[in-house]
Amino acid sequence: MLLINKIEEIFREGITLSRDVLHYIDSTFSNPSIKELKEIICDETNCEKDSLVELIFSPDESIQTQLEDLLENQNYQKKDEKKLLNCLYLKKQQATIHFPNSKGLLKLTMSNSAAEQFISHLNITNKLDKRLLDAIQMYVCEKSRNYVKVKMRNARKRLNENKIGFMCAFFKNLKIKNNGNLKCLEYILDFFDELQDDEDIYSALMDKKNLYSQNLQKAVNYEEQLKKSNMETMILQGVRIPFVSKEDALKKIQIIDRISLAVFGKIEEPVIIFE
Repeated sequence: MLLINKIEEIFREGITLSRDVLHYIDSTFSNPSIKELKEIICDETNCEKDSLVELIFSPDESIQTQLEDLLENQNYQKKDEKKLLNCLYLKKQQATIHFPNSKGLLKLTMSNSAAEQFISHLNITNKLDKRLLDAIQMYVCEKSRNYVKVKMRNARKRLNENKIGFMCAFFKNLKIKNNGNLKCLEYILDFFDELQDDEDIYSALMDKKNLYSQNLQKAVNYEEQLKKSNMETMILQGVRIPFVSKEDALKKIQIIDRISLAVFGKIEEPVIIFE
């Protein structure tokens, strides 16, 4: 099977752990050395061993991007997932794991549970609508196309007609060529997870913008109060501390405006409700 051959090739070249995976390993296992990590993985009594191996082998977007052309050109079905798993089970697939910052490398054999997680996360049976593929081909720069397709393939919900039409307009008008527009794509796909199929996309985006604006105003008001009093006094007075990042709220407002202007040609000023 072509896909197995490509996976084996990737494993031979080696998997570089992402910062998130490395952070999990360091925080969970107290910044282990390569030798200590080997001992953890080989320790059959360690209850966290299996989840650690599954995490290491979980295919991140860099791996998925390498497989995307193959997945797009094949029509994989559920039965093919079982075939792939059987191949990985039989081969006891081994990979070279590279750690960032020249920390070293580790030879690791894929467990059966890791193989199941790996195949499941590839989403090989998800097929993008031809209209989306055409829009990506026409309007997304070549170096970003496979990454964008992976993002779309990994979407938790299948897109209905309304969302497909929106995404075609999104690609046409935003013309993804930089990280800023990729952030817009990541935001809208997360936003779609919360959106009901029959909801009006523009109205829902403006509702989100209002929510972020409210949170931003609360954070600003809290900072102003802090200038006049101290935190302990404010807590005693019943003032609630807003768990909001001003920078994050502002970035999301800017992203929503960018998307809305590109797709709908309009935005609305946020409605601020003062408490």
